[in-house]
Amino acid sequence: MTCLFYVSFGYDLLREDTPKLIGLAVACFFFTHKIIQWEGENFKLLFATGLVFRILLFGAVPILSQDFYRYIWDGQLLISGINPYLFTPNELIDTLKDQIPSAPFLYEKMGDMSQKHYSNYPPTSQFIYALAAYIGQGSVTASIVVFKVIITVADVAVLFFSRRLMQHLKIPKKNAFWYFLNPLVILELSGNLHLEGVMIAFFLAGICWFIKAANLLKEVADINDFDSQMNQIAIERTTALNKITSKKNTSNYLLAALLVALSIMTKLIPILFYPFLLIPLGFKKWLKLGLCILLFCGLLLWPLLGEGFFEYYLQTIGLWFSNFEFNASIYNIVKNISKTLGNSGYKTILSYGKWLPFLIIGWAIIVLIWQISLFKKEKKNWLSLIKNTLTLIYKKPFKVVFIKPTKLFLLKPGTKNSLIAYYSSLYAMLFMLSGYLFLATTVHPWYLIFGLVLSLFTPYRYFIYWTAAVFISYATYAHPDFKENLWLIAIEYLGVFTLMIYEIVRIKTSKIIYVKNV
Repeated sequence: MTCLFYVSFGYDLLREDTPKLIGLAVACFFFTHKIIQWEGENFKLLFATGLVFRILLFGAVPILSQDFYRYIWDGQLLISGINPYLFTPNELIDTLKDQIPSAPFLYEKMGDMSQKHYSNYPPTSQFIYALAAYIGQGSVTASIVVFKVIITVADVAVLFFSRRLMQHLKIPKKNAFWYFLNPLVILELSGNLHLEGVMIAFFLAGICWFIKAANLLKEVADINDFDSQMNQIAIERTTALNKITSKKNTSNYLLAALLVALSIMTKLIPILFYPFLLIPLGFKKWLKLGLCILLFCGLLLWPLLGEGFFEYYLQTIGLWFSNFEFNASIYNIVKNISKTLGNSGYKTILSYGKWLPFLIIGWAIIVLIWQISLFKKEKKNWLSLIKNTLTLIYKKPFKVVFIKPTKLFLLKPGTKNSLIAYYSSLYAMLFMLSGYLFLATTVHPWYLIFGLVLSLFTPYRYFIYWTAAVFISYATYAHPDFKENLWLIAIEYLGVFTLMIYEIVRIKTSKIIYVKNV
C-alpha cells in the first residue's frame, strides 16, 4: 500500500494539488509509523523497505522542487571548464547554446530566481553535480538517475553511521529508521535530489571517527596504568606500542576533520555545530582540529576560486538573510508587527536580515553556555563555570548518568573524551539548529532533515512531527503568485511549539537513566 502512495507522489502529482499532496504525505507517515512500530527490530525488512521506496522513485522527475535543474547546470559548467561561482545563468545562456545542448532547457526550467543569481552551492556539492553531469553525458534524465544513486548510497551511510553512534551512546538502534523510512527524507532527497543526506553522512562519520580516536587514547592510558607496575622490558614494549597507537590516533582525528570539512563543503549548516564539540575534545584539540577542518575546507574550495569569488558568493548567501522568505515562524510574527507600525515588507526583511547573523551567534553562545552547565551539579557564576569546564580533567570513569534537559549529573565523573560528552554535544546541536530554524526567514522542508537526525539521539521527538507538518508549507505553490497562507503556517508551528514545550516540561520533571556502565 505504501509503495502505491510513493508511486503516486513521484509519477501522478502536481505540486499545485495541495489536498492530494498533503493526503499522500499523511498516508505515508501513518504507514511508516506502523511499519516501525510493528517491525522495529527487523533490520533486514526495514532496510529493504527503505531501499524499495527509494528505487520506486528512480524514474520520476522531481516535482516538489526545481533546484535540480540548477544543479545539473552547475555541473555542466564545471565539466566544460567554466567556474559556476563567477557567472549567472543570464550572463552565460547566449554563449552556451551551442556549447552545451541541454543549456536552453536547463535555463528555462530553473526559473527566474535562479537565472539571475550566482551559484551558492559549496564545492563538495559542485563536484557531485559535475559527476552527475559527466556520467549523464548531456542527458538530464541520466543525470537525475546518477543523483538518485548517490543520494541512496548516502542515506545508507547515514543509517550505518547513526546506528553505530547509537550503539556507542547506548541508544536503541532502531531509532535510525525514523530517518531511513521518513517520508520527508525519501521524497525530498531521493525524490527531489537535495544533498542533505550526503552532508549528514559525512558529519556522522566524522563524529564516529572522533569517538574512535578518543577511545583509542583511553586504551593507551589504561595500558600505561597497568604497565607502570611491570618490569623495564615490558614498559619499553608498551612505549613502542604507544607510539604506533599515537600515530593511528592522529590519523583518526585527521580523517574525522576531513569528513567534517566535506560535510561543511556540501552544505554550510555544520559550521553551526563545531563549537559544541569543545566539551568532548577539550580546548587545545578542539582548536587544532578546527584549524585542520579550515585547511581542508580551503583545499576543497581552492580549485573553484577566481576573481570576484568572495564578493559574488557572499552576495548570494546574503540573499537568504535579507531577500528570500518561506515558511518562517518568528520572522512572520516580526513582519506582521512591523506592518502594523507602517513599515513595508521589503524594509522589514532588510532590517531583520542585518540582525539575523547576530541573533544566530547570540543563540549559539547561549546554547554553548547551557551545554557547559550540564557538567556541573551546583550553580556557579558563568566565569567560574567556563574556566572549570575548559580545564575539566576527571580521574575516574562514571558509571551512572541521570539526564534532565537542563542538567546532566555525573555521579562519578568521566574523562574529557567520554561518550556522554558527545551525547551532550548532539543535544546542544539539536537546540542550536532548532533556534536557527525558528529565527530563519526561509525554512524549506528539506532543511529539517538534519534536525530530525539529531533528535534521534535525544528523548525529543518534535522534529518527527515537524517533518510531517512541514508539508503544509507546499500550499504556497497552489497560489498563482506563490503567496503564503499564514494561517496554515501558524497551524504548522503551533503544533511544533506545543509539542516541543510539552516534551521539555515532561522530560524536565522526570529523571532518565540513559547510560549505564559506560
